[in-house]
Amino acid sequence: MSPLVPVLAPIAVAAIALGLVFPRLFPSAPRGTVAPLGRFTDVTREAGLAAPREEVPPDLQETPTTLPGAAAFLDYDNDGHPDLFLVGRPAWPWERPGAGTACTLYHNDGRGHFTDVSRAAGVDLRLAGMGVAVGDYDGDGYPDIFIAGVGGSRLLHNRGDGTFADVTAAAGVGGDDHVWSSAAVWIDLYGDGKLDLVVCNYARWSRETTLEQAFSAQVSGPSYTSHSGFVSAFPTVYRNLGGGRFADVTARTGLDVIDRQTGFPRAGPLAVAAVDANGDGRLDLLFTYQSGPDVLFLNQGDGTFRQWTGGSPDRREGAFAGLVAGGALALPRQGQAAGRFGILRAAGLAMSPAPEADDAACHLGDKLGVVLLDYDLDGRIDVLSGEGLAEPALASFEHGREFAAAPRLLWNTGEGWVSAAGAPGRPPVAGPLVARGLAAADVFGNGRLAVLITQNGGPPHLLRNDADLHNSWLRVSLVGTHCQRDAGGARVEVHTPTGVLVQTMEPAMGFMAQSETTLTFGLGADDRVRKVLVRWPSGLRQEVRVTGVDRTVIITEPE
Repeated sequence: MSPLVPVLAPIAVAAIALGLVFPRLFPSAPRGTVAPLGRFTDVTREAGLAAPREEVPPDLQETPTTLPGAAAFLDYDNDGHPDLFLVGRPAWPWERPGAGTACTLYHNDGRGHFTDVSRAAGVDLRLAGMGVAVGDYDGDGYPDIFIAGVGGSRLLHNRGDGTFADVTAAAGVGGDDHVWSSAAVWIDLYGDGKLDLVVCNYARWSRETTLEQAFSAQVSGPSYTSHSGFVSAFPTVYRNLGGGRFADVTARTGLDVIDRQTGFPRAGPLAVAAVDANGDGRLDLLFTYQSGPDVLFLNQGDGTFRQWTGGSPDRREGAFAGLVAGGALALPRQGQAAGRFGILRAAGLAMSPAPEADDAACHLGDKLGVVLLDYDLDGRIDVLSGEGLAEPALASFEHGREFAAAPRLLWNTGEGWVSAAGAPGRPPVAGPLVARGLAAADVFGNGRLAVLITQNGGPPHLLRNDADLHNSWLRVSLVGTHCQRDAGGARVEVHTPTGVLVQTMEPAMGFMAQSETTLTFGLGADDRVRKVLVRWPSGLRQEVRVTGVDRTVIITEPE
């Protein structure tokens, strides 16, 4: 027997005893139940974004007039820094001349300071704008802007020299001058490498009346019941023919679904998002409605869609479209429960009030101002919600909620969400705000996602993520060559020593907002990445070795 055994044995026994006793005497907080402190600092003025936003007139404080407030992050000049586009508030026909606000483009200097370049870029438009969608429809490497509007939409082509040209008429995507379009998304419907356009139409009004007359005919009471001056409308789908031209192919897509109860198109669509719901590499469409359940349409790969009707009672993915639309959604690390739909279901239940037994509708609060982001970079997606209401009158019906509310930060435990606290005596995000569009981007170039919150009748707010973090990160930007340049539908796996993180490249759409396209992977305590695997929409698998973390890598599809 070794002479050290009599010495080491008592030490080993003592260590085991301490290991058993210490946790009983000094219990730690259960793992995965205490959220890291969230601290989002309002840096709007320091960033140069203190743009005035006019108040909504008292006689226009009902939906849909209280819905606007759209924004999108985009790198319009390809300098590697996310810039910002704000859609102006609609100028209603009966308001005083010059009312409303113009669209605004802000250039980011890479350090989080923005300069208004709207006039020089040619985007200072005054129009009745609602939603916004960014995509490189002609594949020239520069993102273009589509603005969904009231009585007509606009397409702004990025010339690549810092300026934009209004090509709406030449492209044929202006829409109907008696249709109220609320949102849009760019998606390659045919797999031909060209981005097509899907426009979400909120309503339309008679050609024999004006917009003002349509509003005056609305029924009394809360506007979310209906408007007698408006009727529902189908979405519009434009196929990209190349050469800057589009063709209306709505009737051949399967999206013109009639509501069996009303005999009209499903009423009140607010937003549309592209998401690969079944993991086949093709982006599907998820429509969010003002009232009633949301609808998921599965992409058949030939320009047509099939409405998803559900497979089991506990799978209601469409009911949480506000969350899936918020941004690119990461699967949890290996070994953690719940896949893509499990995350949506858990997040939706965490944020929704308890529904009535016969209530199959997605609550209106779930649709406004929600963004998904990994605020603590632990590899799990968290939720930031604006928490406000669509119109002031709703506070009388939805007790405990106000038109303007303090945003709420929910931390992902891996099994659900818990509310995150801020610094002592302070909430994670100051309020109250009339939140509309929420968009996320790495504005300051430090791997932490900042959040922009637009308001209806108020200024935007830029929130810097100042959480006390020690986690690593990796950002991945994809460039398609065979597929469309934005690489929609591509699946990215980041392999680390402790697991695999997965995200799908999708237009990071939310209600009235679009986040940046670069994917951010929080790595937690991992300080290295073994490899990155990309499954391109064509089915090609590409493996990339990455040296170091806390950096951005650009991966181009092999020729």
